[in-house]
Amino acid sequence: MNMIRSFVIASLAALAVSGAAYGAYPGTYGLQDGPMLQWGSLQIRASNAAGDTAVSAGAKSVTVNGSYGIPTMITTNTPLGLFHDGSAFVLQSTGIEKHSSFVVMRTEDLQVAQTITLPGSFAFDALAPDGRTLYLIEHRSSDFQHYVVRAYDLRSGSLLPGRIADKAQSSWVMRGYPAARVTTSSGRWVYTLYSNPGGSPFVHALDTVKGVAHCVGFAWHGDQNQLLHYHLAIAGNRLLLRGPTGALYRAIDRTTWAVRTR
Repeated sequence: MNMIRSFVIASLAALAVSGAAYGAYPGTYGLQDGPMLQWGSLQIRASNAAGDTAVSAGAKSVTVNGSYGIPTMITTNTPLGLFHDGSAFVLQSTGIEKHSSFVVMRTEDLQVAQTITLPGSFAFDALAPDGRTLYLIEHRSSDFQHYVVRAYDLRSGSLLPGRIADKAQSSWVMRGYPAARVTTSSGRWVYTLYSNPGGSPFVHALDTVKGVAHCVGFAWHGDQNQLLHYHLAIAGNRLLLRGPTGALYRAIDRTTWAVRTR
């Protein structure tokens, strides 16, 4: 049994016991008392408070009704959910339930600006840099490796129809587990490396402004668990996939999506 599979089974078993540590799966889970969101010198933490959520940032602290955590990327323990300008952040519900909830909180005073409740299993994925669109991962079956990306309009408070997909590859099926992520300085492009047991690993390139995505597969031989030790970097118009030693494995042209070895 590979390491990622073992991690999934162990986490789901923990969910069955506690129901309060993780949220939707895979992608991100709502984590309490874990890695903190960082905005400048300000650290934002979410903690359990007798079934509710204590949210603290610097000297400020409030209690939010319900159990929420910081969206944390599976396998990398990377906290997400901060708006690009730092004005607000998103927390997502913990546990696996028949519905998913999110709260948008203002960083300045830790007040809840918006509460979102959706039927089904959803997880945080990304935010548009203007803070108007929230991107979510939706699991449509009990197979948590299979999912689609959806867009939620924070202005109208509505889940937009359809999915965010690569229109040039309509047959592409999103499967696997995130292994690394990098975002452009503008916040527009979010690149996520996915291992894909039983298939080819790929990079999911999400344009959070236009609401479109591209999936770029690449060759891989051997155990894809090794991708957990790889990382992504942006160098001009290229997206670089580097190994544990820093050696370049693949370079992806961010305009044509061509994959090269150097």
